[in-house]
Amino acid sequence: MNKSFFRKVGFGLGVDESIPSNPLEWSISQIEKLPKLNWSGPIYSLKEMMEFHGKYNYQDRRILRKKFKNSRKDYKRARKLLQYQTGHYYFEPLWLYIRHNEAVNGNSPVFHRFLHFWGNHFAIQKKNAMYSYDVGPYHREVIAPAMLKNIEDLVYEVTISWAMIHNLDNSKSIGPNSPKAFKYAERGKSANLNENHGRELLELHTVSPNAGYTQNDVIDMSKVMSGWMHRIPKMSSKIHKREENVPVHFIEAYHDSGPFNVLGKKYVESFGTKAARDMLRKVIKDLVKNPSCIEFISKKLCNHFITQDPSDEIVNSVISAWKKSKGDLKIIHSEVLKQAYKFSYLKKFQQPETWLLQFIKMSGLDYFPKDMTYDFETMIPRDKDRVRRICRNLGQLPFRPLQPNGWSDFEEDWLSPEFLFRRIGILNALKQKGKLIHLDKSYLDRIIELNFDNVSEIKTFLEMVNNNEESVALFSSKWMLKT
Repeated sequence: MNKSFFRKVGFGLGVDESIPSNPLEWSISQIEKLPKLNWSGPIYSLKEMMEFHGKYNYQDRRILRKKFKNSRKDYKRARKLLQYQTGHYYFEPLWLYIRHNEAVNGNSPVFHRFLHFWGNHFAIQKKNAMYSYDVGPYHREVIAPAMLKNIEDLVYEVTISWAMIHNLDNSKSIGPNSPKAFKYAERGKSANLNENHGRELLELHTVSPNAGYTQNDVIDMSKVMSGWMHRIPKMSSKIHKREENVPVHFIEAYHDSGPFNVLGKKYVESFGTKAARDMLRKVIKDLVKNPSCIEFISKKLCNHFITQDPSDEIVNSVISAWKKSKGDLKIIHSEVLKQAYKFSYLKKFQQPETWLLQFIKMSGLDYFPKDMTYDFETMIPRDKDRVRRICRNLGQLPFRPLQPNGWSDFEEDWLSPEFLFRRIGILNALKQKGKLIHLDKSYLDRIIELNFDNVSEIKTFLEMVNNNEESVALFSSKWMLKT
């Protein structure tokens, strides 16, 4: 076992830690239960965030734009005050500090590495300020608990989550054979089926294009999903929950009556709210048992935790665990850890955020603010926004992926002079501001001995580095970048 294992599946070891006597047991024990948050600062639930988001949407769309329609300057001023009142600039830095605190100071870094993986797999794009209001609670309250269940449960709970329903506009989808569509037809109108959610469920979340699905499969998958929404049509406009800011629920009147054909299997709709509601669960159960889904996600897990383009031997072990356990995520994750332990000598280039968290953990960087409370009246202070600015400068804001398939996990997308200089720039900036102290030789030696196997090679390299530059050289070295 190489010491890189602790960075492959976690964030490395801090100088006040010791090397676990049984690394595999150390890692597997962390994925067996939902860890308690180490964060002691403010935290807001999804329910609370819906109130903030709802107030922001309603006040902006229904009041300010109407009130200041003749004065853009006054509208911008009023909107800025509304953004302060609803924490528009506050919540994303808060979510990032909570996320980073659990990675660095929590007792279950391995669990949080898997949470980062699944949060990126079920990515939410930059839309309607969701990165500020919704993605943090979505990761904590939807994805994290479901990681202890079956892959079927995880996919289902993500699929009907508020964040995913809103992100992919499923509330705007009306089944063409639904009661609502028939009423529209009577008035000479047409009902629109929104295919966004159905397409991403197939393409990105389960079977992938390798399953050979067709446009007809996407259409029927979207019909199955019709009726799931986070709005109550014709709700009173006097409250800010008028449109999307209500919990997800199922309205049969918007649901297509079927039958449906998805990937060659026919699903005959049974009428009635319960049967219609349960149809989505039935289809997802089949999707996660599909060989293409099992292979796609198994390979993606191995690519993230072990090495890019993992061998068939590595991937097949995870596939086998998936099939034998019928999709039990604890078993699947355990097998990924076993393979990471077995093949710890293989190298994997780290994404910017993962590298940043490993650097913070290993160096003991003075990184976290002493207070993350907010007055909801003014712009958030710069010291409380530091983590967001660092991630932005590194080119990876975790809650704002540029594509619906999340941030790339491939070396070629990050191994460029620009991205490498960004990492060095962050190290130098922190060093100049006194955040990254000049680590003395004994401290650096301790970091190296805990986290690297080629101790003498690294120490020899650092002896050739100019004084006071050793820490920057170590954390930007090839041994740090590629675990």
